[in-house]
Amino acid sequence: MKKNNNLILGKTESAELAIKLKTLQRHFACFGSSGSGKTVASKVLIEELARNGVPVIAFDPQGDIASIGLAGAKEDVQKQGTDPAILEEFNENVEVVVWTPGNTKGIPLSINPLQFNNAGKLNAEDKIRFFSSTSKNIASLIGYDSSTDDGKSAEAVLSVIFEHSYNESVILSDFNDLVSILKNIPEPIEDIISSVSSASFIKGLTKKLNLLTLGTRKLIFQTGVPASIDALLGLDGSTTKTRISVIYLNTLHSSEEKEFFIAGISQLLYRWMLKNPLKNSQNGIQCALFIDEIAPYIPPVKVPACKENLELLFRQGRKYGVSCLIATQSPGDIDYKAIGQFSTFILGTLNTKQDIEKVKKRLESVAPKEIDYITGKLPALKPGNFLTISPDEFSDVQQMKVRWLVTQHKVISEKQIVDINSSAVSDYYNKVINKRSEQVSKEGDTKPNKQEQTQKVTAKTKNDEQIIVVKNMIMERFLSKEVRSLLKGRLFKLEKLISSEFIHLPLIQVAVTFFEKRGIFKKTITEIPENLYLDYKDHKMVHVQKDHFVFSSVINRDPHKIDDLDNFCTLIDKNKDDVDFDFRSLGKKINKSNIIRKMERKYNLKVNDVKLALFPTWKCTLENKKTKETRDIHLDGIFANFIENKV
Repeated sequence: MKKNNNLILGKTESAELAIKLKTLQRHFACFGSSGSGKTVASKVLIEELARNGVPVIAFDPQGDIASIGLAGAKEDVQKQGTDPAILEEFNENVEVVVWTPGNTKGIPLSINPLQFNNAGKLNAEDKIRFFSSTSKNIASLIGYDSSTDDGKSAEAVLSVIFEHSYNESVILSDFNDLVSILKNIPEPIEDIISSVSSASFIKGLTKKLNLLTLGTRKLIFQTGVPASIDALLGLDGSTTKTRISVIYLNTLHSSEEKEFFIAGISQLLYRWMLKNPLKNSQNGIQCALFIDEIAPYIPPVKVPACKENLELLFRQGRKYGVSCLIATQSPGDIDYKAIGQFSTFILGTLNTKQDIEKVKKRLESVAPKEIDYITGKLPALKPGNFLTISPDEFSDVQQMKVRWLVTQHKVISEKQIVDINSSAVSDYYNKVINKRSEQVSKEGDTKPNKQEQTQKVTAKTKNDEQIIVVKNMIMERFLSKEVRSLLKGRLFKLEKLISSEFIHLPLIQVAVTFFEKRGIFKKTITEIPENLYLDYKDHKMVHVQKDHFVFSSVINRDPHKIDDLDNFCTLIDKNKDDVDFDFRSLGKKINKSNIIRKMERKYNLKVNDVKLALFPTWKCTLENKKTKETRDIHLDGIFANFIENKV
């Protein structure tokens, strides 16, 4: 779906009020007391984003965001002055999925915070932040206050264990594995852990972690689809529409669980955006994160587990095209410093002095000349009427009446969620869940004892059946247009396309860490994580030059400085059984030892993992219009440019 760049929010007295997509790079906040229409206004923005092709992840703490999955009546929409074309466009191009953490009422969603397999793609600083953030989330979930000594000790102990486990390739499948390590702390980290804790403290920490393996709490980590941003954004191959993912928080039973889940998704989104930055030619936003009633999650004094993750997204999301949208009826209860990156505000009725003062303090830097007008106007606004402040869009404050929703607005109970998720979506993710259950069952049959779990486990046992699939971006129906420049003949083409065949080109993904010396007088060594891609047969490196994928022996250049597949492609982890490819055609399996020796002889690096990767190509058969002679050419599935014939 193409973005038209305008988001229609409502009307002023004289004209339609709209803002540009790019404006939301600097984030959006909606404040208004109960009954002001704040949630409706926020849902209007979500509707507008989705119908303009921007997927949205929305946290729903009360059940009223989920009703965005129920279409409104055309006659009601038209009667209230909203263009029915918006409803038609929304229904045709947008898909709403309601996810229910630890619960099967909707699409069940789980988070395993102990999965560190993608940490190698982070730089050293982000890796430390990742382990620290994960430790903080878990410690908070089991009842530790990060402002206390015990809370800090718990975070430190967990962080040390996570870093050690990652460095030694020890796989933490679940909290039972973490408990096993605490009961038999590995010798290399024993001194470090004893310096920040005592035996009795470790015993208490172990007991608290054990509670996560029992009862309903374990459902958060084990039940349903493993949380991934690609799934939440609909980029996992499950849909062709723009997805709104509503995460229904009512299925969680405590504030700690809700904070943990928001922190977990925020952390996943941060890692996703680091991996998927805006390309040079891109502008605006890739996706949006919406949190309704955000006050408990970014309070001014207390630091819940999710606050640091959210602040990180607020600070850095703009340059990655990740827009943060928040709403609250209690702006006086949020940390105004946390939303210092926000530049667009819509304000509904506010009555309390505390709320108005807090808003005034934030807006003094955004609209200093009109601050008295704004604060004087806020108590008198009627429901559905808002003041819009956006220096990127308007030179002064705009008063508007928000447009009518094209979806329904009501509170959705757990029983009603089944009416929202389509059968196609439910069937797709039920297969994912069943396959995961089968895999867990198989792993359970051969699971090592607790002592063995603390020993080094190579990634091979987990990845033998996992491969990388590069997402195809070129549809077959567009090939006639794409091959035109490659046909013989100038003004009048002598050839035509008569057939096409989709073929996966096998590659090898090599996950490595480069070691680069920096500094003039005092040399320091910087670790640089990177993925390199090799041809499956001759091991030439695949990289991009002027939108063409080329194969060459890169020896005179630093491979981590070339443009590789990670910069241009969407890569999806898949099980071999889910891929339409004849793996027998590969012949011998990848000789990982040979790859490691070759790479480490050529470059100053360490090989961390070696995987099969399948790259999309199109074999196009061209026929001479006169002689009927044919020839084959191959196009890549990303740019549709000529690619060396290696298929």
